[in-house]
Amino acid sequence: MTDEEMLFVMAEFRKGYGTGDKERLLAVTTQDFEWHQHNGGQGPTGRVIKGIDGLLEELTWRQAHWRDVTYENLTERAAGDVILQMFTTRGVDENDNSYHVNVVDVYPVREGLICRKDTYWK
Repeated sequence: MTDEEMLFVMAEFRKGYGTGDKERLLAVTTQDFEWHQHNGGQGPTGRVIKGIDGLLEELTWRQAHWRDVTYENLTERAAGDVILQMFTTRGVDENDNSYHVNVVDVYPVREGLICRKDTYWK
């Protein structure tokens, strides 16, 4: 894939993620898509969410439990067979704790589709 094609796939994913559009997300992800989160779960690598239904459940949960969430400084780059996404987010989590973090998401692409979202917060 060209860098332009990779960034188009990322733009479609971002639009689907931002609006909770299942069909748009399914169109740009593999059937075995996973989201490896920045924390939680049983291991040091964070909780793993499987499939677009799982991703949408997580987004719905966050909308119900987090507040005042903002995003800024978005940068996206195609890098071989991955897409790198960097941004800053802030808000208040489910425990009423404020957060302000820099985020790197790494999206491996397989056969033109996003197969994973690896999230790192710092």
